[in-house]
Amino acid sequence: MRLSPELKVDLFRYVKFLFGGGLSLLLNLFITYSLTEFLQLWHMLSFGIALGCEILFLFAYHSYVTFRKDGKFWLFAAVILFISGLNWLFVYLLTEILTLSYLIAIVFSAGAISLLNYALNKKMVFK
Repeated sequence: MRLSPELKVDLFRYVKFLFGGGLSLLLNLFITYSLTEFLQLWHMLSFGIALGCEILFLFAYHSYVTFRKDGKFWLFAAVILFISGLNWLFVYLLTEILTLSYLIAIVFSAGAISLLNYALNKKMVFK
């Protein structure tokens, strides 16, 4: 089976998108862990602060690496806040209801939401 050139470009772009997401996930885990373990903040507050840092990192990354286009920052922020809200909810449910470790919950949640995140950014922010 041959992939169309357009599909190949889109798949490569999605891989770059996932790589940036992986970098931002590491940033998120570092900030969340540091604030929770060293400053004794509630893990959900730490996670919220980390999500704010991710917005700035990801907009720059996706503008220069993934899509190589000037995106609409405020629309990007709205999409990310929506995605972050879902992410926050999933992490809450996984930690408080299913009692998973908060770090494992963050990883699972990010993976589950990545495709929706990519589609919204491609179609709305960096079109």
